[in-house]
Amino acid sequence: MNDRNQAVIFIALVLAISWSFEAFIIVNGGVRNFGPIWIVALMCIPGMLSIALRLILKSGFGDVGFRAGKGRYHFYAIAIPLLLALLVGLLSSVFDIRKFSPISSEQLTQITPVLLSVLGLGLIGAFGEELGWRGFLLPKMMSGGFKRPYLACGLVWASWHLPLIAFGDFYQTDNALLMALVYGLGILAMSLLFSELRVRSGSVWVATIAHAAHNFFFQFAFPVLLLTLPGLQSELWEVVAGDTGLWIAALYLAAYLIFRHILRWRRV
Repeated sequence: MNDRNQAVIFIALVLAISWSFEAFIIVNGGVRNFGPIWIVALMCIPGMLSIALRLILKSGFGDVGFRAGKGRYHFYAIAIPLLLALLVGLLSSVFDIRKFSPISSEQLTQITPVLLSVLGLGLIGAFGEELGWRGFLLPKMMSGGFKRPYLACGLVWASWHLPLIAFGDFYQTDNALLMALVYGLGILAMSLLFSELRVRSGSVWVATIAHAAHNFFFQFAFPVLLLTLPGLQSELWEVVAGDTGLWIAALYLAAYLIFRHILRWRRV
């Protein structure tokens, strides 16, 4: 079976299986009624499906990208999300969306076990997703002749998230459909950068680190550890400054364009 057909089969199956799982969560009260293990299990569906398809179709694992990749790409995978999180944190403070108020050292000590579990589960979940998205789907799309494979992969990735965002109470917002649209834009922009890192490095591990770093910085480190107080414009947090808000979409798009330009200029 050619790579294009493998990609199409993967898309159909991953959406059917994952949307069914998400529907179960939604009809049982949404994500607030389920622990993080459930979310990590959902995140592992793309990776597990990709392994199953490779074994069933006997397509091998040569294009997954299990190589380590050059060290500088691992640095980029952490540094870029961190820099963008710093920019969003600064903008949030300037526009009084969230206030800079770091937790105390005593609170940090108390929360350290939670921090470590978030890191561990985040890495597992990120690898589960990236093994499917940029370890299987992206290389199959590229070799299968899909137009604009970075965007095409991002569209599938965004669609995979949408049921929980729109109907699963994933975010505390009065307009879940608007949040789903904004979320989709953020995912598309992130896909451009993560895909570029994956292709340039040849490593799915680099994409995994970038994915996990984004989730950790934007979902935990900054809102829980640093920007702990709501500002006068706090209602804008989820849509504008949250982990996939409008600022995220704009900054990741800018980061992708700058990163690609620099690498092409250096011919790395």
